[in-house]
Amino acid sequence: MTPSQLSAVLNRQAESVCKFLLPNGKRVHHEWMAGDTGGSAGRSLKIVLDGEKIGVWSDFSTGEVGGDLLDLWRVVMATGLYEAMQQAASWAGVQMDGLESRPQRSYKRPERPKNARRLNPTGKVMTYLKSRLLEDLTLEDFQIAEQDDEVVVFPYKRDGQLLNTKYLHIERGPDGKKKCWQESGTEPTLFGWQALERRYPYTRIVAITEGEIDCCTLHQYGIPALSIPNGGGGGKKQDWVENDYDYLNRFDTIYLCLDNDDAGKEAEKEIIRRLGSERCKTVTLPYKDANECLMKGMTNFNKFFLQAKTFDPIELKPADYFTEELIESFYPKPGTYQGMKSPWASFNQAMMFKRSELVVWSGYSGSGKSQMLGQVAIEGMSQGERFVICSLEMPSRETLKRMARQLTAEKCPSEARLREATGWLKDKLWMFNVVGKMKTERILEVFKYAVKRYDIRNFILDSLTKCNIREDDYEAQKEFVDALCDFNHRYEATTHLVVHQRKPSGNAERPDKFGARGAAAITDEASSVICVWRPSEPDEEEDTRFNNKKKAVKKDHHGIPVDSVLYIDKNRETGVEGKFNLFFDQDSLQFQESKTSVPIDYLARSKTHYRSDDNGTF
Repeated sequence: MTPSQLSAVLNRQAESVCKFLLPNGKRVHHEWMAGDTGGSAGRSLKIVLDGEKIGVWSDFSTGEVGGDLLDLWRVVMATGLYEAMQQAASWAGVQMDGLESRPQRSYKRPERPKNARRLNPTGKVMTYLKSRLLEDLTLEDFQIAEQDDEVVVFPYKRDGQLLNTKYLHIERGPDGKKKCWQESGTEPTLFGWQALERRYPYTRIVAITEGEIDCCTLHQYGIPALSIPNGGGGGKKQDWVENDYDYLNRFDTIYLCLDNDDAGKEAEKEIIRRLGSERCKTVTLPYKDANECLMKGMTNFNKFFLQAKTFDPIELKPADYFTEELIESFYPKPGTYQGMKSPWASFNQAMMFKRSELVVWSGYSGSGKSQMLGQVAIEGMSQGERFVICSLEMPSRETLKRMARQLTAEKCPSEARLREATGWLKDKLWMFNVVGKMKTERILEVFKYAVKRYDIRNFILDSLTKCNIREDDYEAQKEFVDALCDFNHRYEATTHLVVHQRKPSGNAERPDKFGARGAAAITDEASSVICVWRPSEPDEEEDTRFNNKKKAVKKDHHGIPVDSVLYIDKNRETGVEGKFNLFFDQDSLQFQESKTSVPIDYLARSKTHYRSDDNGTF
């Protein structure tokens, strides 16, 4: 719910809101009157209760003018806008977006910068900032300081707390690049909250820039602004979204005013996806960034913001619109995401798990679908993917117990290894801590939240029978599958859905897409259908002439009996289908392509791979 939407809810019960906030006031004609925002009796504070200006208020004793009832709530309760929104929504009985107020992470608080001091009016740092045409009042709003006579200190403050500090040397390096750094281990957050609260406390719009000085520039010329901490690009550079997500709920419109280069475009795309295209607009400036525009003599930014590009849906596009995408599908650029690999090389030659896909996993009860998906998830996480597992058929502890064996390749890992395993899974895996049936609406709500807050793109839903849909309600099943597909496409996600097989009639037969329990739409709408078979049941293909009840024994091309068989019964992207034999290792719970394959110790393997974020640099 946006601030404007919540304000509209409050407007519909304006008098009740005023009575709650200012009980010492009273109604006089079409206004509520009180002494001040502190709640005293009197007539200086007036709030309009009906008409076109409903909710507008003015305190004639102080000269303060507020925008609407939500602003009034904030002032009366002496709280920030996000907290005011939470309080007002709870009072009005409406649901706010967000499941947790903050990510459950620990960050260190930065110490006061050594040798930092107020800006010297005649010093080198002030001379540098003045050369960028920043004014004293602007520098004061952002509380910018200096260090060692040649370093600009940018404090990152929110709710009055110092969360991070960034430093900029006024001299560039020998390579011509800026020399900047920030405190390590601190909370990624946007720069400029302190100036926003000081100068634009009631604003419903904000611009997001790619640099602190650009943020100061827009602020100076009447545009509320914040800056991303780590520049353009994707991935971890935009980790601030997790921490500022709730605070950004206060804005109806977010203008993206990032650098006009490849890194800026990449950041723009990710921010739009996570904050919502419905409230994001992109601003195109005539020069690289806002401060360069100012240096070129531009002071009127409003016209560029009025021309900002929206992302209203345009369903019909000419074929040539997709030219570059078409070429890239045949000739992908180096480093382009090609999909997530499974643990099995032969399987990967047939298909990989792509974005925007629904993958249906089917098989008889006890065939090992959940265990296989646990191994698939671990392999995916080793490739840098994040997962949510919604296993409604068993407690999270039991799911993690099996995955711990798969992760460590040990039947009974030591306590130290288990702690190492959960450390490895941190920031990679999230669990639905629910056992039993769950409404489909709630499942999708949490999935969407996980995408926006944590940038998770992979979801395992085990199983359809636990999604609070009757087994014979084919229409409801179709609607849910349609909703899952819509979710995958909108958020570029991959969902793995477990669907049980109908019990076979007579002798056992290998499962296929036609035997999936439920509506035909389940497999019709899926991008891929994978059937899992553990051939240990009577097989009618073995010898039906004499009603022979022998156990089925599938063998690989060397004549070795296999434990499980994967069948790709549908592969929409390439059309490649096939059968893949797997062997089960009892200790590690891993499925291998060969009887002689050694189970993978993922913890040990991960230590041999270089991680770009290990060096602590920015």
